[in-house]
Amino acid sequence: MSGLFGAIGITGSGIDAAQTWINTNAGNLANMNDTVSTAQGAYQQQTPVFTPLVGPTGQGDGVAVSSVQLGSAIGRLVYDPTNPQANAQGMVRQPAISMSTQLVQLVQAQNDYQANTVAFKRALTAYQSALTLGS
Repeated sequence: MSGLFGAIGITGSGIDAAQTWINTNAGNLANMNDTVSTAQGAYQQQTPVFTPLVGPTGQGDGVAVSSVQLGSAIGRLVYDPTNPQANAQGMVRQPAISMSTQLVQLVQAQNDYQANTVAFKRALTAYQSALTLGS
């Protein structure tokens, strides 16, 4: 991509990547207290993997989510004898997800999203202004 269209495409890819990051963090937070029996695997934390997009000239052309990496299903054992899924020792398995880490990443993703949105709007305004120059 080049010029103003390039800026719109690059920021658009950043918006998409940040939205994926927000979605995976929200899913992690929503499932961090899920319990299963100790014989099952816990919810696996999701982490998006970002890959820079490189244009034909070798310059940056945006970002893409190349995959979503899954964390360990081992989780952590928690003593909860009142849980119907507890084993004879009163243990259940929960995901090993840190709320503080997820919240920090959520703030970072939100900042990325907002920054790309502002840049997208400015590129769009510049493009619209360029169209009116010939009038």
